[in-house]
Amino acid sequence: MSELTNDNIEIIQDFIQESRDALEQLEQSIIELGRSEGDPQAINVIFRLFHSMKGTASFLGLRHIANVTHAAESLLDQIRSGQIKLEIPGHVDLFIQASDFAKEALVYVENHLNDSGMEDGAKTLTARLHGAISGRSAAKPQVPVLELSAAPVKPSQAPVAAPPVMEAPKAPAPPPAKKETEFFITPEMVERFIQESDELLQKLEHNLLEWIKSPDSKEVVSESFRNIHSFKGNCGFFGYADMERLSHQMENLLDIARSGASMDVSHAADTMLQLKDTLRNAIADASQGGSGAIIGLEALVSLLEEEAKAAAPPGGEEREVNRIGEILVAEGVVSAEDVVKALDVQSKPLGEILVDLGVANHDAVERALNKQSQKEEGAKPKTAAIKRQDIRVDLEKLDTLITLIGELVIAENMLVNNPDLSGLELENFNKAAQQTSKIVRELQELAMVIRMVPVSGLFRRMIRLVHDLAVKCNKKVELRLAGEETEVDKTIIEIITDPLVHMIRNAADHGVETPEERKNAGKPETGTVNLSASHEEGEVWITIEDDGKGLDRDRIIAKARQVGALEGDGSDLSDKAVFGFIFLPGFSTADKISDVSGRGVGMDVVKQNLDKINCKIEVSSTKGQGTRFVLRIPLTLAIIDGMLIRVGRSKYILPIISIRESFSPNPGVITISTDGQELARVREEFIPVVRLHELHRLSPDSKELSDGILIVLDTADGNIALFVDEILGQQQTVIKGLSKYIMDVGKVRGVSGCTILGNGDVCLILDVRGLVEATARHG
Repeated sequence: MSELTNDNIEIIQDFIQESRDALEQLEQSIIELGRSEGDPQAINVIFRLFHSMKGTASFLGLRHIANVTHAAESLLDQIRSGQIKLEIPGHVDLFIQASDFAKEALVYVENHLNDSGMEDGAKTLTARLHGAISGRSAAKPQVPVLELSAAPVKPSQAPVAAPPVMEAPKAPAPPPAKKETEFFITPEMVERFIQESDELLQKLEHNLLEWIKSPDSKEVVSESFRNIHSFKGNCGFFGYADMERLSHQMENLLDIARSGASMDVSHAADTMLQLKDTLRNAIADASQGGSGAIIGLEALVSLLEEEAKAAAPPGGEEREVNRIGEILVAEGVVSAEDVVKALDVQSKPLGEILVDLGVANHDAVERALNKQSQKEEGAKPKTAAIKRQDIRVDLEKLDTLITLIGELVIAENMLVNNPDLSGLELENFNKAAQQTSKIVRELQELAMVIRMVPVSGLFRRMIRLVHDLAVKCNKKVELRLAGEETEVDKTIIEIITDPLVHMIRNAADHGVETPEERKNAGKPETGTVNLSASHEEGEVWITIEDDGKGLDRDRIIAKARQVGALEGDGSDLSDKAVFGFIFLPGFSTADKISDVSGRGVGMDVVKQNLDKINCKIEVSSTKGQGTRFVLRIPLTLAIIDGMLIRVGRSKYILPIISIRESFSPNPGVITISTDGQELARVREEFIPVVRLHELHRLSPDSKELSDGILIVLDTADGNIALFVDEILGQQQTVIKGLSKYIMDVGKVRGVSGCTILGNGDVCLILDVRGLVEATARHG
């Protein structure tokens, strides 16, 4: 039976939680499927949920979960394609049993870190699902599908599993040793320990992966040593003996590596990556009140000791000349054999042993010790580290603070624009109001900065993902990162994590070719995936670009015609329109379905998640050269600088960052295109005119362009000249969301949200890109 691979064990807790959330939705959808007697939308939802669980379970090595969910999605695939007619209640009962199996399996995985005990249940249920696919009866069996071999164990009592290559002892490791400091340890201290440990292990993972790429980099090894050294010290303070002992052995091996010893860097780093996963899982156990015990600890310690013996040169002959024995040998005071003999019986400092053996005198040893001290001093950094003081704040409190600042902005606008003050000469009041506005703006900007976090943490998680995918797919793939210091709102990081994983996975699995294919195409055997972030046009742009085979326009068009999404041969469509088909549910041109991807499930979900933050996706590709995705994410979701405009009796807010200029046109600058589109000539550039009153069915002051104002708006998708009656002024704008009913049912075009004006009126905020797209579609 299959074991859980520890290469990805750090995401197992996330997988369990996400799967449980998905199973809640899955049950509701299956029940709805039975009630609706085959609703296609319900079938698609169930298919997507089983597919997502299968992909992650397979990636983690949970083969029994993967087999059952794969069989379930295969049956659903046959049903939704019309090859098999949905049987109610037969097929519905099978899907419910698959959902129940997944629930039980998740409990088992949580307690044992593998799904080996689910083998019998998986075989039975998989056989029934395959039977349904081949046309055999889907009647419910007389015996239960699931039979657990043992009662569940609470997570806090379950010792942490070691990597599967090691033979674990039957009894769990002892609980943490009692220390005097234990009485002074508070829950808050333990929580801080858990957070810091997770950060240290994340840094360690990054540095170990860098070490594999740069085996000669002493800086990377030293940084890894510092990471595990700090981790070990924290574990010792809190009494987590198993974690302390394992990290101590890892520290020893890294100490040998940084001394210049010759070793197989790739093997050593891979070993420590697996052990890092074991430590992370032990931390997860400790976070739930467990002891952090590690099964197979003695075997793991022995493994590291063997690594150390294989790496450490006899007598330290290959180390840098900064050890006392080496210095004495270099000066001809003693021989290398004398040093080896002394080390064999070492029970006190080496210098004293050599004096006792009569092979060196006291003065020679003193001189060598002085040289050693000078070399150690010279190796110390020249600049002192800059100390930084941090404080951790509950995110909910921070969200409340930002909400209150938003209300403060609204209150300040209402105060300054109070109609009771109209016409009054209040010089002192105006000065105070200006100062208040300045303070409120600074407070708002500071609050936004507090919520901003660099994308480096998210990007570095992708290094491990690409590394493991390359191994799994037998490919050579290098991930290059840029712009890691770019900061975005923490909420955005949480939302884009899963979409980014999907897109990076697709780039490595589908985009980059195998070494043989790349060699035949005249490319380097190692493919490249570039992941970068930058600030552009008031947005954060995240770019995923590979140098693989690119998107096949002809195959996409053929698939679109096959699924009924396109009529005609598609020759009149732009690349942008053709590539947009890949975001349709279930759309895939892959010849082969892998356990990582291939059914077309994922890109539609990616788009749905990114739509939540008004993120736009741009796709460009050249066949045989690669594909480029650009995620254009709003810089902030809370407050913007806006220009207040009026059309008739309605008022709108335009983001100032999108405004290029405004002017009152004369008839000579307006022309009409052959298709009837009004164009404004602005410095030899013809820009489409958008009449907002026509788009939103308003009554303007005048329909003559010369009686109003044209505001030129810029976006990456194009430019427009927006016709309005009046520009009222500039103000800070707190963005409020519109209900789904208004956006979907009301079909309000070119609107991203709303805000509250100083007089209490609600005002719509215009989405400039939406206006450009509306013009392109309906112009």
